[in-house]
Amino acid sequence: MWEICTHGPVKIIVGEVIMKLENKVALVTGSSSGIGKGIAIGFAKEGANVVVNYHSRKNLAEETVNIVKNLGRRAIAIQADVAKIDDVTGLIDGAWAMLGKIDILVNNAGISPEVPFLKVSEKTWDRVLAVNLKGAFLCSQAVARKMVENKISGKIINVSSVNGFQVEPGRAHYNVSKGGLDMLTASMAVELGPYNINVNGLAPGVITGTDIVPEGFMEDPQFNEAVLSKTPLGRLGTVEDCVGAAVFLASDDSKYIQGHTIIIDGGLSIQQYRRIE
Repeated sequence: MWEICTHGPVKIIVGEVIMKLENKVALVTGSSSGIGKGIAIGFAKEGANVVVNYHSRKNLAEETVNIVKNLGRRAIAIQADVAKIDDVTGLIDGAWAMLGKIDILVNNAGISPEVPFLKVSEKTWDRVLAVNLKGAFLCSQAVARKMVENKISGKIINVSSVNGFQVEPGRAHYNVSKGGLDMLTASMAVELGPYNINVNGLAPGVITGTDIVPEGFMEDPQFNEAVLSKTPLGRLGTVEDCVGAAVFLASDDSKYIQGHTIIIDGGLSIQQYRRIE
């Protein structure tokens, strides 16, 4: 219901806040913590019901679920290793059965062990590529098939990284996985566009409050100086900095944006060095 309030000669229309994702169902992989958790909660604030996916930390996933429920939305937690096809099938089928559909998929699950190139084992290489790249492929294919079958104009968002186009030493495996994910985003956008499925990506820079960066690393003065010296906005990013962009890509506001990756890094990737005054 809308109410018109008069204040002097000016009429102000007051009513309920229009939520961008009302009645949508979103699946966010790796949403027990970090950016995934922030996006899940941000979606709920915009009216979406949420499927919280986790790999091993059930207690953290349940915390995310409880926060979403306290916002008045439906939420469920489903355990699955996104690198395994059987787990992914169970995740998608379970989410669809319990919440009736999936309108939005956020491929957020990712790992980034720091290992010098000369010491990266085959096991580490395979695991990082399996979770970060293969996992996004498996989840996207399974969800897209159901979207097409049920004629859902869906949204798929791949959480990449500035590492996809800017090399970080000690993370060759991670850099490659994110570069591949950017190309997967573009490839999916071309093939799924005719079905009215939007596919785009997010590429965060240095974001605090995530598991990707080792504990204590953000407090290292040398690290902070190195990053901030080439970040025009002069600060490290936060999980909340990523949420608005995710909501934008998940909503109708971005319905004519296809195959692009939004960089969220405070300008880190555009400045080679800071001029010495």
